[in-house]
Amino acid sequence: MEYTDTKGSDDIKNDEEMLDLQAVVKSEMESAQDFIEQIGQERDEATRYYLGKEPGATSELQSEYISTDVRDSVLFMLPSIMRTFFGTKKVVEFVPHSAEDIPFAEQQTAYINHIIQEKNPGFNVMYNAFKDALIRKTGFVKAYWDDSITSTCHEFSNISPEDYTALIMDEDVEIVEEKMEMETLTIVNEMTGDEITEERPISYDLKIRRVKAKDQVVIEAVPPEEVLISRSARDIHTAPYVAHRMVKTMSELIAMGYEKEEIEQYSGTGGAYDSAEYEAEQARNPMSEVMYADRPDPAGQEILYVEHYLFYDLDGDGIDERVRVCTLGNGMNIVNAMPWDDLPITIFSPDPEPHTAIGSCPADYLIPIQAAKSQIMRDTLDSLGHAIFPRLGIVEGQVNIDDVLNTDIGQPIRMRAPGMVQQLTTPFQGREAFPVLGYLDEAKENRTGVSKASAGLNADALQSSTKAAVAATMSGAQGRIELICRHFGEGLRDLYSLVNNLVIKNQDKQDVFRLNNEFVPVDPRYWDANKDIVVNVAISKGSDEEKMQVLAQMAGKQEQILQTLGPQNPMVSLQQYANTLGRIIELAGFKDVSAFINTDIPPMPPQPQDDKPDAAEMLAQAEIQKAQVQAQKAIIDSETDRMKLIMEDDFKRDEAEADIRLKAAELSAKYGAEINIAEINALMERDRETIRQLAKSQAAGLFNGTGSG
Repeated sequence: MEYTDTKGSDDIKNDEEMLDLQAVVKSEMESAQDFIEQIGQERDEATRYYLGKEPGATSELQSEYISTDVRDSVLFMLPSIMRTFFGTKKVVEFVPHSAEDIPFAEQQTAYINHIIQEKNPGFNVMYNAFKDALIRKTGFVKAYWDDSITSTCHEFSNISPEDYTALIMDEDVEIVEEKMEMETLTIVNEMTGDEITEERPISYDLKIRRVKAKDQVVIEAVPPEEVLISRSARDIHTAPYVAHRMVKTMSELIAMGYEKEEIEQYSGTGGAYDSAEYEAEQARNPMSEVMYADRPDPAGQEILYVEHYLFYDLDGDGIDERVRVCTLGNGMNIVNAMPWDDLPITIFSPDPEPHTAIGSCPADYLIPIQAAKSQIMRDTLDSLGHAIFPRLGIVEGQVNIDDVLNTDIGQPIRMRAPGMVQQLTTPFQGREAFPVLGYLDEAKENRTGVSKASAGLNADALQSSTKAAVAATMSGAQGRIELICRHFGEGLRDLYSLVNNLVIKNQDKQDVFRLNNEFVPVDPRYWDANKDIVVNVAISKGSDEEKMQVLAQMAGKQEQILQTLGPQNPMVSLQQYANTLGRIIELAGFKDVSAFINTDIPPMPPQPQDDKPDAAEMLAQAEIQKAQVQAQKAIIDSETDRMKLIMEDDFKRDEAEADIRLKAAELSAKYGAEINIAEINALMERDRETIRQLAKSQAAGLFNGTGSG
């Protein structure tokens, strides 16, 4: 219940202005109501298709089979969508404007998520809104500051005087009934010796009333039929007119701040709600036929209550501003009117149409397919029934009709002569329908992205495909769901911004909540209301696994850098490494990262810098480096000379060997003497090896620093 300040009506200066405003409100509401009633018919049809009640059979003799394509597709999409937005702890993040603003942005993010997901049933609220959007074109979520009064009664018996004192000290407690049990005590005055008799309470029986304001943000999913939007609206934020129609009891309105005398004249007007809105709700809940039966007690009497949000020049400055006008009853009786900042309703549309507030939804695309499949399956089943139980041709007067009509197995048919009963064979024609059903399933996959392969149900298709093909199939099937999530993300951004503004404007005291396993104080009064908002949309489970693989590889590279270069390296810090591990834990489905690692790493102290060396030390280091360079050059030159010496010696010895062979051949031919060539070659090889060893020892001396240049 939303708190209403009835004094806001003082902005309307006279009855004439009141009548003008009332006329504008009535005109806008009637126009929007006609528009929403047209859409309401499509919503009702989609709801019946989702519940498996449509399409109905065209004949009593026909099969009543109904395909459930709408329901199957919606229930397939919902897990992926809910995992997208609630698979991570930070669904929405507030972006800091500077480095000093980072702690406040993190606190703001955590606290707003705390309000929506813990102080409110955020998961259930968003589930209802998303489901409404997939089936009924739009889902609506309302967020407001609830300052309404709650009254609870309590009874206590036989409580002590100390507990009694503690109760009455509570400002919210009002004593309704009180009974005391007394005891008589006799006290002797020590000074005078006189006896004094007094009575004092020893126990209490109490009946108290605790009256307390809620003082908190409330979010709730609003049934689509309760929201009216102007026909000319391009989006809900700039819509000339938006309204929320409700049926409230007198008790609820009094708790919202209205006076009993002001509203009791409109008692019993809740039945004005039962037009298109009632039909829509009855389509969703067929058991709601007696929902609006008035209760006999006055506090339970139902009243039509409408909150109108429109642009109107309430203060007479010539500029229209957003105002909220509250009316009661059928006649649009204004009970409250005041300027208003933020529209408290956010919209979620799975397939928004450009330049209009209300788009389409998957149910719209699936209704024709479900209707066609239902009719084809009915005809197929009827054909199968005729094939299994063929019709009989009989000769009139020659057959017992009761026996013919008795379809029990094994029952005889009495006839006067053979051949009086004949089966009229009807062939089964359903095989021709199977390709058509396959085509319709393919069309459904193309329209929604829902398929057996993407759902993991078609084992043959997956096993016969490569990993890349399966990934491509999954990615293609998730494409439409990803787009729906992006559209829902924009609505979620608006919701978090609305909740943030409500907290900043209305919360007038400090609160304490848990952040990273620590209870920290938070005071939204000092927050910046203009922070940018980022929606974390983890598109699909497949993409999460891919992200985990990339992050795991990144974590490995970060570990190598930290091990090689140390924690003070310029590439990767310990905080960045902790962020990587924390993101892996979140993608794995664990919300409390702090249960595994500490994500806030204190900065490492800077390493002490060495004193600046003096000039003499720098000169000495330069001389050492110069000597090292010269030594390296000497080694290279020595190696070059050694190789040159060996090559020259080898060349000369080869040349000498050739001359010796030539001279030996000449002497042998001239004088017939035998020359020992082998002995001469052995002597030359011995000298060759001696030269090589000498060059090698000289090079080794240079490498060890003992040889000469």
